[in-house]
Amino acid sequence: MTTSGAAGYPSGGAMRRWTRLVVRTRAEKSVGELLGDVYTIVLTVAVTVAMVGALARNHGLTRTGPQTGTDLDTGWLTLLAALAVLGFGVGLLGRTGPVSLGAAQAGWWLPLPGERGSLLRPSLVGPTTAAAAVGAITGLLLALAIDPALTLVTALAAALAGLLLGAALALGLVPVEAAGRQRAVSVAGDGLLALTPVAALALVLAPPGQLLVPTGWWPAGVGAVLLALAWWRALRSLPHLHDTELRERGAAAVELRGATLATDTRDIGRALDIAPRRARRRRSARLRLVPRLVRLAGPGAALATADALLLFRSPRRLVQLVCGAALALVAPLLPQLPAVGIVLGVVSGAWIAALATGLGARDAQAVPAIDALLPVGQRAVRGWRLVVPVLVMLLWSLPVFAVLGRLYDDVGGWLALGLLAAPVWAGGVVRSAYRPPPDFSGPLIVTPMGAYPKGLATLASTGPDVILVGAVPLAVAVLTGSVTPVLLGLQLALTALAVALSVRTVRPKAES
Repeated sequence: MTTSGAAGYPSGGAMRRWTRLVVRTRAEKSVGELLGDVYTIVLTVAVTVAMVGALARNHGLTRTGPQTGTDLDTGWLTLLAALAVLGFGVGLLGRTGPVSLGAAQAGWWLPLPGERGSLLRPSLVGPTTAAAAVGAITGLLLALAIDPALTLVTALAAALAGLLLGAALALGLVPVEAAGRQRAVSVAGDGLLALTPVAALALVLAPPGQLLVPTGWWPAGVGAVLLALAWWRALRSLPHLHDTELRERGAAAVELRGATLATDTRDIGRALDIAPRRARRRRSARLRLVPRLVRLAGPGAALATADALLLFRSPRRLVQLVCGAALALVAPLLPQLPAVGIVLGVVSGAWIAALATGLGARDAQAVPAIDALLPVGQRAVRGWRLVVPVLVMLLWSLPVFAVLGRLYDDVGGWLALGLLAAPVWAGGVVRSAYRPPPDFSGPLIVTPMGAYPKGLATLASTGPDVILVGAVPLAVAVLTGSVTPVLLGLQLALTALAVALSVRTVRPKAES
């Protein structure tokens, strides 16, 4: 396809309109059904948020133990949340692209002659609108957190500034995509997202001053200027987008959309983990010790070595470990958090860190031939898959639970609890990685928030179930403010149960 119009051929916009007309005439879903689906989604989100808020208010449970750390005001917490939203949005656009085409669209439209601007321009509407909406909500919440008594005019100015800046951000990535530098964008987004818990820990340890945020209409004016420049630059860059970029970003967007509709967190992570691979490797890894390990420990040692290489040769995974530790340390240092918040912070940090160690198991579930190459049984393979996660989580638990023990004046007890709980996080990750895909062929489960496939229950019952059960002693210790021998014994028993469940294999059902 040429960058300018070709005489005698329809424009890109005309091809889009013709395709839209054909799809509309063959569509089986009416506008009313579409509005009904939107209403169901909005109602589900609203009811879920209301239920979580009510539970948080009624079952907050005051914390027991020392009140240390800095009481961050709502403005700083909201600013950290805005930083996380910005990092996630930039990383998502870096992977799916502000401009992308699905496989069918790329196969039919890209080879056609004609100009490309009107063909690709409608693809900007969805990402730009979503970024603008998220920016408006973030700007309004930030303004409300800083000044709950703000006027209507100030709220409108903050929402408008966020809307314009969000749209400018999405459009500003189009030239980057045209230059083929989307990898740098995704890395920058991941960096901002990873910086959030680290920044929160720094703010807790070093008391910050008063948060100063620009007010008035001039931030909206700056956003309008940036949006105009980004729109002009995006239109000039559209004709220069390469077909390969459009196909790759489209494939990533389709995979992410399918995983989101299936609510499969494992596939969502796999879709977000898409990144261009280098054509050449810098050098071969020296694995001189692997043959000795295999002779001493068996063929599973090669599998554990491969898992270790996947972790320690990936800077993103190491950053994920640090972020998990920062999140686990921030929760007990915030005096305004209740006991439930401390438990959620520590468990979430441990889960995030453990997920960094399970890449090998997730890849093996996607490609079963990886595990089938080893001359050992499936149970032994999963046992070897636990080696690296357990060792890493043991090292991860040392600083986290040492700080918790220092806060509660019992370093030895909390360290023992953390070391005994480390295999729980590792077992949950391995069990979640090997869980079977959800089965949507069964009957629907009717709930007040709509009907859901029965297969969705496997997402919460395979992997997270081990984490929730194994975190019971930690929750009791935080609520009571002490670690007792009874809790240590209970943790040991639950850890053994978690390891047994993580290496357990399920035979496939025979076809009738």
